[in-house]
Amino acid sequence: MDNYEQLKADNKWLKKQVKQLATYNSDLEKELEFAQATIQRLKEANRETINI
Repeated sequence: MDNYEQLKADNKWLKKQVKQLATYNSDLEKELEFAQATIQRLKEANRETINI
């Protein structure tokens, strides 16, 4: 395999990796949003408990 073919193969692999990482990043962002919302609900519930 010459350099050009190797570069094409590497580029194809890198594009696939970028796509997978973008999907993983999106999933992590969703999990972070859920965790932040959960923390907020817990803080509010804690405030209500303290005020009882």
